[in-house]
Amino acid sequence: MNQSARSSTTGDAASPFDDLGVAVSSQEPLAHHTWLGLGGAASWFCEPIDTGALARVVGRCHERRIPLRVIGGGSNVLVPAGGFDGMVVRLSAPAFCGIDVQRPAVKVGAGAKLVHVVSAAVQAGLSGLETLVDVPGTVGGALVGNAGGHGGDIGERVADVTVMLVDGTTEVRDRSRLAFESRWSNLDDCLIIGCRLELDEEDPTALTKRMQKQWIVGRSTQPGGTRTVAMMFKDPLGTTAESLIAQSGARDLRAGDASVYAPHANYVVAGPHCSSDDVRTLVETVRSRVREKLGVELTPQIEVW
Repeated sequence: MNQSARSSTTGDAASPFDDLGVAVSSQEPLAHHTWLGLGGAASWFCEPIDTGALARVVGRCHERRIPLRVIGGGSNVLVPAGGFDGMVVRLSAPAFCGIDVQRPAVKVGAGAKLVHVVSAAVQAGLSGLETLVDVPGTVGGALVGNAGGHGGDIGERVADVTVMLVDGTTEVRDRSRLAFESRWSNLDDCLIIGCRLELDEEDPTALTKRMQKQWIVGRSTQPGGTRTVAMMFKDPLGTTAESLIAQSGARDLRAGDASVYAPHANYVVAGPHCSSDDVRTLVETVRSRVREKLGVELTPQIEVW
């Protein structure tokens, strides 16, 4: 969305954000912003140009008790067909997507794509992120869900995180205030602006080869040829969700036009006539099957709004 310094709200109805000097659109189709390509519209949507504009929007939502969500790459988001009755923010402006190598650290914005951060670190001869090269989405989403690969997770490398609180104020949380576990962090009470990652010095050539190998391995375990996919569940400790789904006989399940991707069973594929309800039903059906057959309660990876 094109940003301007003046207030700009589409539609004829008055908006709670008209006086903020922030470009806001109404009834934005969220399907355009998710990998599954499903879901209805957001009541309001904006891509602030800087932290000042973001703070005004966040503060107004807090004042008026308007629900607010941040959407990143949209790789694991399921939006209901009825949409989202609130404000959706996307941190796509350059102010939120910077990648600054401060050897041996890298300071990055929450809106930066994780794959771009990994590539920049590898080119600079800094190791510690290369195993995350096949993880989709933005840095902000990776931090909230503590994205991980076979060689570790992003939380292991976080030195500090800059966040915005619900009233629009910002603060820097150092390592002592952060907690990371498997696919979880304690950063769900705020809006992430950026972070500083502490890395290690290593030969760029060796790093590049390791990153390329991880990319090939990662791609081989994910559905190819379609973008309308999402990972359903987090891996339980000591095993994988994919193996549990296969063992339970849920590999061939479908609901409406949503189906389990049989070759890699922890992915749901949305067909051309799929609805959000189809995906939600399939995820719950697979979860129930695993619970009944194996006694394991899977935790959804896909975020249902």
